[in-house]
Amino acid sequence: MTTPAMGSTAGPRYLLLVDISGYTAFLAGVERTHGEDFSGGLPAGYRALGELLDGVVRGIAPEFDVVKLEGDAVFGAAPAARLEGLGDAVVERLVAMYAAFARQRASMRDLRDDKCVACNSVRHLDLKAILHRGLAVTQQVGGTEDLHGPAVNAAHRLLKNRIRDRIGYRPYLFVTAPAAAGLGLEGSGFEHDESYPDVGRIDGRVLDLAELAGVAPGVPPAAVIESGTWPDLSIAG
Repeated sequence: MTTPAMGSTAGPRYLLLVDISGYTAFLAGVERTHGEDFSGGLPAGYRALGELLDGVVRGIAPEFDVVKLEGDAVFGAAPAARLEGLGDAVVERLVAMYAAFARQRASMRDLRDDKCVACNSVRHLDLKAILHRGLAVTQQVGGTEDLHGPAVNAAHRLLKNRIRDRIGYRPYLFVTAPAAAGLGLEGSGFEHDESYPDVGRIDGRVLDLAELAGVAPGVPPAAVIESGTWPDLSIAG
């Protein structure tokens, strides 16, 4: 994993969270099939997730440095000065990341081991991404460098949102208003806002990653199709 090049102790940064939706349901299916006995080797489903996360880590560079992995999410950051006014390049990078993710997912759809039909549910996995801009503070905690501050908290809150109530089970990039202003993306996508008791209202723009990449999104899980709802199956946030 990339060592964060965060620069000064405190300063404005672009904060990126890329989350794999469907992660919890996927691993639950693998566990139901395999149980806890991995004596025959690591199930293919775990290897698939590791490869997909690794692809996301590679895909956000060099614009963003990886801060850390958070279960099913990759947390990246960049000094604001590095990306100011470069919105088109940033979106191009994230769209390319999604296209690579979709290709990996497609290549894994026939993934099987001795008994794991559950592993084949990789087709349900998809991405959502949050891009925010604000002050972040670098701190050493337990010997590990991390980012803290209200902007970091707000970015993580946004992983739980209502966007898929509007667009269905599709991959998206939510660019908050501060990030859109700094990057020059005020006219991209469509307007959306979220509100939280602790961080208040956050306005921004939603971009459909599958549409921009020209690829098919993930397949909604059967429960989603039957209910007509679009629950967030992620554990992050």
